[in-house]
Amino acid sequence: MELSDLKSDWHNAGVTMKSEGDLLKMTRINNHPTLKKIRSKLIIETFCFILFLSIYYDWFDGDKKPMYANALLVSSLLLFIANDMIGYFSIVKKFSGRDIKNSLEIYLARIKRLSIYSMICIVLYSFSILLFFTSVIHFTKEKSFILLSFVILLFQMLFWSQRIWNKWIKSLQQQLKNFEIEEVSKA
Repeated sequence: MELSDLKSDWHNAGVTMKSEGDLLKMTRINNHPTLKKIRSKLIIETFCFILFLSIYYDWFDGDKKPMYANALLVSSLLLFIANDMIGYFSIVKKFSGRDIKNSLEIYLARIKRLSIYSMICIVLYSFSILLFFTSVIHFTKEKSFILLSFVILLFQMLFWSQRIWNKWIKSLQQQLKNFEIEEVSKA
């Protein structure tokens, strides 16, 4: 291979022209693989929760439970679904700042609020499930241990969920710090 052929191949490498439609499709945030996973999770969760809402009254003797337990379960479940949807649309929503740093600050604030609301919804939903299923139970020692193990499992799930949120928030905070470091070094 001649040097001129090598130079020609080097200059032509990766020069495949993309159409404007292809470029627009590649840059759309909805095509991001992580968002596709989140969207799939949201659809599956919503389907399962709606299915649970449609069968819980018959299958789990909702008519024998107190009305407040039924109302709290349904309202907390609907709040949980609404929070998931709001969270998804908050993540997908375009940045709206005067520059990238400002957009990232707005996005970080949005994610912090979302993490707080999500944790509140999870706690409320978990409490309502516990209340619903334990509202008419006469507790024995064995049933108390089962309830205790369920509560321990619940706290572990809350712990891991909070760790995931904190990891995401710290990642965004680090990106924001990187912008500040770059601005200081440029000045």
